[in-house]
Amino acid sequence: MIPTQAHQGHYWKTNDPADLCFNEAGSEQPQTVRCYNMQDYLNKGQYRNVPVAGLEYMAHGHFGEARGIQTRWSGDSHKYGIYRNPAGLYKNGIVVIECHGAGMVAYAFDNLVAAELWGHIAATFSPEMIWNICNQISHACRAVRDAERSEIFKAFADGRLKKRKREKRVTVYIEPVPPALPSMAPISETSPQGLSL
Repeated sequence: MIPTQAHQGHYWKTNDPADLCFNEAGSEQPQTVRCYNMQDYLNKGQYRNVPVAGLEYMAHGHFGEARGIQTRWSGDSHKYGIYRNPAGLYKNGIVVIECHGAGMVAYAFDNLVAAELWGHIAATFSPEMIWNICNQISHACRAVRDAERSEIFKAFADGRLKKRKREKRVTVYIEPVPPALPSMAPISETSPQGLSL
């Protein structure tokens, strides 16, 4: 992929049929795209920067014509591109790039089946079906991140977000919610045998 710029100061775009806008608009060409790690999150971190120059276009996903459903946005408001990433963890990773009004977001898939799966999708599915798949992945990823964020905020508010040092590294963890105490039954006016107290 070689980012192009129509005019100085405009956003950089991909030079392929996906026609995706980068987040950068300066005079320097973008060198990397920031990707969510969709595998190996624990070892590789939540994000990583993937070199743009090595990405190879495979297919794109566009919404296409109206589909008989009510939408409040045009078909071009979300676009997707599928790219082979030879610099992936298995030397044949996949990067799915999403472009919408809030900017560019990318997802890196690096596992043993990524190239085969996405290669099949790119070769056999229509741009509309690719759009459907990529849109579902994007929404699922966003929902998981929102749920994690909500859990962390709640733990912070409850005072359960803790910090500890192990092997010269500081880690943050969430204390589990303490079990609820059994409710105490109110003391009745009569004893179990029916005698007055």
